[in-house]
Amino acid sequence: MTIAVIDVKTHSLITTIPVGTGLFDTYGMAITPDGKLVYVTTLPDSISVIDVKTHSIIATVAVDDLADDFPVDIAFTPDGKLAYVTNPFSKKISIIDVKTHSVISSIQVSRNPFIVDISPNGKLAYVTNKDIQIVEPNTISVIDVKTHSLINTIEFAVTDNLLDIAFNPDGSIVYVVGNSPNSTVFAIDTDTHSVIATIVVGDSPFSLKFTPDGKLAYVVNRGGASVSVIDVKTHTVIATVPVNALSGNIDFSPDGKLAYVTSETSDNFLTAINVKTHSVIANIMIPFGQSDVTFTPDGRLAYVTHQNDEFVSVVDVKTHTVIATVQINFRPSTVIFTPDGKLAYVTQILI
Repeated sequence: MTIAVIDVKTHSLITTIPVGTGLFDTYGMAITPDGKLVYVTTLPDSISVIDVKTHSIIATVAVDDLADDFPVDIAFTPDGKLAYVTNPFSKKISIIDVKTHSVISSIQVSRNPFIVDISPNGKLAYVTNKDIQIVEPNTISVIDVKTHSLINTIEFAVTDNLLDIAFNPDGSIVYVVGNSPNSTVFAIDTDTHSVIATIVVGDSPFSLKFTPDGKLAYVVNRGGASVSVIDVKTHTVIATVPVNALSGNIDFSPDGKLAYVTSETSDNFLTAINVKTHSVIANIMIPFGQSDVTFTPDGRLAYVTHQNDEFVSVVDVKTHTVIATVQINFRPSTVIFTPDGKLAYVTQILI
């Protein structure tokens, strides 16, 4: 797998960094809160650590003693001292000390862990666990970050495929997307670690994101060509916004006024939604199928990756127009920015 580094000021490719073979390109990259390091999951069982200043790999962390464990997702604690990594085949979560780039603890869970999110106060980690055999119900592991211990396991009555998970900004609620069989979002109270609401959304929900103020959650329904808008206070759907077929990922502008939604089909648009009115205000022509969209920290631009071609589109948020394309040497998947907004890191599509 290759990582591209883009200069956001000039919209030009600075360098590419070979990091080995990856497995799940939709997750496996995260940047420390101080913007100094990028962690990338690579096969068979390691994390590549990239120094943002030099664009070089400065360490490789073996996350487990099981050969070919295939680490998937990474999340940093808000203070940047720890990284949590999911290892589905060993059914373990590895905890890395970011200062020493070494595994200091691991936590065994009952299913195959995939996605991890850490609460805004850094006290809890929630991990979605799938049963790869699709026999046992999926679960969520609740981990005490201070003690590196499993403190709760949330069981689901059906084998919902848990596709996305997120804490709201104050950390009081976790929303989890379960796309089968009932197209639902589960609301979990983080004090009791219990499901307090089951919210029916559109067909095949795929991803979710809270608005920056935490009052709303937008859920992209991949099969339903729509976005469900949830009032977080009441856990009810208050609006449904029609978008393009096979819509996948969503991001909000930092001020929370605008949402962009991608579409993976080659003949559809990037959809711009006014969050106040829950209405589509622009369809931005970006061909070749969009994989991911991310706003710059200042909210002036959005970077859109293309799963069917080797470039990244740069969108001016004020005018909803493409102002630049950045040619890279591979099909791009996800994009993240350094906290200062000067650099963009882009992963490679693997399948």
